[in-house]
Amino acid sequence: MNMRFRHLGLAWVWQLALLSVLAGSVGAAEPPAGFVGKNEWLFYRYEFAEPEHATEIKKSVQLIRDFSKVLGEHGTQLVVAMVPLKIRVYAEHLPDDVKLNDTTLNQYANTLDLFRSNGVFTVDLNTAFLNSPKRNSDTPLFFRLDTHWTPSGAMVAAETIKAGLYANPATKAAAEAMPEVAYNIKVAPRKRASRGRDLITVLPPNSPVFAPEMVAQVNVIPVQAGTTPLVGDVPIPEFAVVGSSYSRDWTGFVDAMRYVFQRDMVSFAVGADQGSWVGMETYLREDTYKQKHPKILIWEMPERDMRAPPDYKFRESRYISSNAAWLTRVSGLVKAETGH
Repeated sequence: MNMRFRHLGLAWVWQLALLSVLAGSVGAAEPPAGFVGKNEWLFYRYEFAEPEHATEIKKSVQLIRDFSKVLGEHGTQLVVAMVPLKIRVYAEHLPDDVKLNDTTLNQYANTLDLFRSNGVFTVDLNTAFLNSPKRNSDTPLFFRLDTHWTPSGAMVAAETIKAGLYANPATKAAAEAMPEVAYNIKVAPRKRASRGRDLITVLPPNSPVFAPEMVAQVNVIPVQAGTTPLVGDVPIPEFAVVGSSYSRDWTGFVDAMRYVFQRDMVSFAVGADQGSWVGMETYLREDTYKQKHPKILIWEMPERDMRAPPDYKFRESRYISSNAAWLTRVSGLVKAETGH
C-alpha cells in the first residue's frame, strides 16, 4: 500500500492571491499580481527580486543551516530543493518592456552559494531547468497560465534531486538502504485541460480570455503483488518530502520522486498562506514524524520564500514568529524521543 501523508489545508485555487504577502503590504494602488507576457504566458509580478532582499535571504539560510545541524545530529539528512522562478526560466516570454534585473538573474546562484558555504546540502534545480531539453518542448516545465511546475518540470526536479543525492556517497548509501518499492509510469494518450491556471485569477481587469492548457496526465503506479496490507501494517517510509503547493498531489512532484527513486515517501505540503516555515514545523508535530524520523528529508521551498523568514511581517499574524523562537521550537521537536 502506498503510504502518503496529506495536509488538509486551504484549497490551491485561491492560494495564489495570498502569495502577495511576499511582496509586502499590498494596497489599492498596487498593480495586479499577475501580468500577461508573450505567447499567452502569464507571470507573477512578485517573483522579481531586489537587492534589499539579500538580508532576509541570509537570515533564512542561517536558520536552515542551524536546523539542518540539529536534524543531522539526530540521524536525518536535510536536502533543500528551491523551486526556481518562472520569470527566469521563461524570461524570453516576458513582455518586451519587462527585463530581469541582475538581482533576479543571479539570486538563485547566490543563494545556492550561500547555502553551500554554510554546509547545507542543496540541489541546483535552476541550472537543470534552464538547460533541460524539455524547457522549450511541447511539454514545458511550468504551466503557461499558472505559477506551478508541470508534470515535466516535476520530473526534471525529481531527477535532479536524485542525481544530487547519488553524487554524494553518504546520501546515496542512505537512499539505497531504504526498501525498494517498484513503480511504473503511465502517460495518458490524450491530453486534458489542466487545473493549473491560478495566474488568471490575479490578472488586470479586461485581460484576454485564455483557453485551458491541454496536458497529458502522468500516473505513477506502485507495482503490488498479492493482497493489499492494512494501513497499520505498512511501515512508515524513511524518505520524506516536505514542501509547498508545488508538492501537492496534483502537481505530480512527489509521485515523480517515488518513480525516480523507486522508493515510497512520506509527503507533506502546505499552501502559500502558511508558508514553508509553518509547513516544516507542522510536519514535525505530526505522528508520522514522531513515530519515525526520516533518514532523508527533502525540503522543497519556492525560491521567493527565501526572502520571507519566520518573522516576515507581511504574512498573516498567526503565522508570524520570531526567527529564534521558530528554531527553538523545531529543534525541540527534532530532539523529542521517537516511537521506534
